[in-house]
Amino acid sequence: MPEVNIDSTIGKYEQYIENVLKEDLRILYLKLQKINAELTDLIQQKHALKVIVDKSVHPNGIKTQVNIGCNFFMEASVADTSKLLMNIGLNHYLEFSTDEAFKYLDARIKVFEQKSEEICNKAVETKAHIKLMLIGIGELENQKNGKKS
Repeated sequence: MPEVNIDSTIGKYEQYIENVLKEDLRILYLKLQKINAELTDLIQQKHALKVIVDKSVHPNGIKTQVNIGCNFFMEASVADTSKLLMNIGLNHYLEFSTDEAFKYLDARIKVFEQKSEEICNKAVETKAHIKLMLIGIGELENQKNGKKS
């Protein structure tokens, strides 16, 4: 009779690992991918901002192409790059000086790095729970095999 209880307990543990813990881990990795994509985008924005405001590269401002709709582009030149508009979310734009823009990007990067670290820590905890449960399953199997002998 105890062997049936051990088998059912092992089955419950295995189901919990597969249905709950591994699904939690998959969701954490999806969140981590999204956050890392945002982080990469912010770092690229910061790099582009450095290039735009670098007077040694662009002493007379920058020349660029602007999409005016339906992938039709128009050449544009910007003589003064000391102020710029940045999308801060939900298609709301704020005018920033270059120093403010760098501070804003640094703050956003820091927030996303913290979120990434939190999710990584949760993933490590979930992996540890899986490992502990697998060890517990192994001990139950050893116990069951020891009673058979």
